[in-house]
Amino acid sequence: MSNAVDRLKLAEAVLALIEQKRAETGDEFLGAAIERVVLDTQFQELEAEILENPGAIEPWLIRRRRASD
Repeated sequence: MSNAVDRLKLAEAVLALIEQKRAETGDEFLGAAIERVVLDTQFQELEAEILENPGAIEPWLIRRRRASD
């Protein structure tokens, strides 16, 4: 779990730095691509964790079929 916590803290620091640089430069699009990658990665990791161990929300999960199925 510490790896997930470390990655989350790193992502938070990167996003905070991007926001700080945006405020300094006045460029609201500065780092937008990096921000998107960080957020997408965090959502993918969260989704994988939930699917691996859904716990109490398992009855509400819906399995999606892949295009190859």
